Order: sequence, then structure tokens, then C-alpha cells
Amino acid sequence: MSEQTYALTVWRTEHSLLTIEDLASAAGLDPELVDVFVRYQLVEPTVHSNSCPLFSTSSVERLHRILNLRRNLGVNLAAVGVILDMTEQIENLQTDLEMLRKQSGTRNANSSAARM
Repeated sequence: MSEQTYALTVWRTEHSLLTIEDLASAAGLDPELVDVFVRYQLVEPTVHSNSCPLFSTSSVERLHRILNLRRNLGVNLAAVGVILDMTEQIENLQTDLEMLRKQSGTRNANSSAARM
């Protein structure tokens, strides 16, 4: 059993994955509060390993966003989920738009050069 635990620890360290306790510690929170956020699906594990969910390091930033919405704006947990989903959609759309603009700029530059 200890060999299996060691292997899991090495694997998650190599992949920068955090246990719920590690995640809570990195965010400066109580693990029980992080568990509440997980149950509300505001933070989702990247990997489920036996009974030990593992989280990406980006979950720390997500926890900070959750806390900001709760503390500074008084948003309830259900609304936090909606706001985070909408924020992610906007960020993805902005990334797609930037990519399309770059592609369009490249095409315009190539067609202008071809005309000369």
C-alpha cells in the first residue's frame, strides 16, 4: 500500500496535481471550505484517483475568483457558478477572436503582397 501511495505522490507531483488539502493550503483556505466548493462543482478535479480527487494548479486561481465574488460582491454559490461559466465563455471567445484577427491580418498582408 505504501508503495502505491508513493507512486501516486510521484505521479501527481510530476503532473502538478494537488490533493484537496494541498489545494486548500495553496489558496490559504480550510479544506472543508474547498470541499464545499467541490460539492457545488465550482472547482472540479482534473483526475479522480481511487478516493483521492486531484486538482490542477489553475484551481488555486479559480478559488481566489470564487472568494472574490463571495466576499466582495456577496454572490451566493449558485450565482458564482453561473458567473464563472460566463466569464470562461467570454475569455474563450476573446481568445478565438484574437486568433481570427491574427489569421485575417496574415491573409490581408499576404493578399496585399500578392497584388504588388
